[in-house]
Amino acid sequence: MRLLGHRGAKGEAPENTIAGFMYAKKLGLDALEFDVYLAKDNKLVVIHDPTLDRTTNGTGNVIDFTSTELALLDARAGITDFSLPCGVPTLNQVLDVVYDIPLMQIEIKHDNPQRLEQLIPLLVKTIEERQMTPQVIITSFDPTALAILKHMAPDYPTFSLLGAFDSIEWVDRAIALGCTQVNVSLQKSSAEVVAAAREAGLKVGSWVCDTPEDFATATKWKVDSFTCNFPSVILPLMETRAAN
Repeated sequence: MRLLGHRGAKGEAPENTIAGFMYAKKLGLDALEFDVYLAKDNKLVVIHDPTLDRTTNGTGNVIDFTSTELALLDARAGITDFSLPCGVPTLNQVLDVVYDIPLMQIEIKHDNPQRLEQLIPLLVKTIEERQMTPQVIITSFDPTALAILKHMAPDYPTFSLLGAFDSIEWVDRAIALGCTQVNVSLQKSSAEVVAAAREAGLKVGSWVCDTPEDFATATKWKVDSFTCNFPSVILPLMETRAAN
């Protein structure tokens, strides 16, 4: 199984920030997950929420700010162990830091179809120009985003539907979208759904694994990967499992 640092290491470092990704790398993580939005100046920025209020000292909608304005915010989100403010980075700034990470999941956040039609070609172009396609799985909870991806970049090799996956119908949705992977909830899905996904030839990622109980479920289901907010908690469990 592969541990992906969720938004870097969301529970231990400022999420979706350069400082957070550097922290995750120092822990030795070889896989990461993070999110992209389209800023007002049509640049891709790495942030989870559609608004600034939860993770920064700003307020308002991400799409109403330029990437330069977003970079000037303090995105520490209450994690005070980091002495310097962490701005909202661009995707290119993040990739400059994590270029050597073997596996990344980049999540397209929900947006209107017109903006997604701007975002998706830019995202794919950025990944391809950096020759990082083998490293990057594109993911989304939004079926519209994945349908647009399949239409606008039909040759992109790996993308995944995120969701609860609390019924087999989710697997059918992923197949209809042309996904190569599904990302199931460890709290809401089941071994039966995971088995159905495997039978359909899909890889299985999962979210989110933060406790020994979550790790036991991920191990029992034999998922390929999971996202984790607290890698310092789960890494020792993985080491113990590997040793046995």
